[in-house]
Amino acid sequence: MSEGPNKPRNAQAGAKQIQASEKPLRDDTELTKRNDEYMRQMRKSLNATALSGEKKKAALDEMTATLLAEQHKGTTARQLYGTVQERTQAIIEGPKKSPREQAQANYWVTSLDNGLMLFMIFCLMYGVMGFISKASQNSQGANGITAILLTSIVGGLGVAKLFEYLAPDKNKPKVPMWRKILWSILAVVVWMLIFTTAAMLPSALNPALPAAAYLVIAAIVFFARLWLKRKFNITSSMF
Repeated sequence: MSEGPNKPRNAQAGAKQIQASEKPLRDDTELTKRNDEYMRQMRKSLNATALSGEKKKAALDEMTATLLAEQHKGTTARQLYGTVQERTQAIIEGPKKSPREQAQANYWVTSLDNGLMLFMIFCLMYGVMGFISKASQNSQGANGITAILLTSIVGGLGVAKLFEYLAPDKNKPKVPMWRKILWSILAVVVWMLIFTTAAMLPSALNPALPAAAYLVIAAIVFFARLWLKRKFNITSSMF
């Protein structure tokens, strides 16, 4: 007699348990408590910056949408974005390119870096040779400043292009190996031709500087390259 009323109650309780287990812990349009607190701190941090209201709203909307899509996997905002301070700094600075992308993004900057490197090496070499041998100090030709400058410019342009062939962009068609080899040989031949032609210029157009001047120029170029590499984060260079 007493078991009759208990069955409906048990069945009703079981149905409620099943229904509760099938219901998600959090609504799809609602952030978890931890993520919601993170976004509250994020909003406060962005409000303290000089970013425009549109940029702040766009950043917060993008983060909220991403969190709503990922939090059901147990992912937290801290795991996705790091600390609030780190995420705020990333939003202020904008998306960053990798060092390789930065170097390849500007062919001319890479050419300048390699050209300066060649110019520095030539100036250092002829400066040392000028102190060792007085005859080389007073001679014109390959050690003339115009020859060094022209050779360095052409070499810088060629080396930068060579790096593009040897390490091409993944989004561009792959360069065949035979073309890489052909370009390398052609670049060396052209560079040697420019070097030889420039060395034949008359001394009035291609004066040789004192050995000390070459060493001073080499030192200046060395520090100029350090500044250039740090500013543009260049990695595609010979040295």
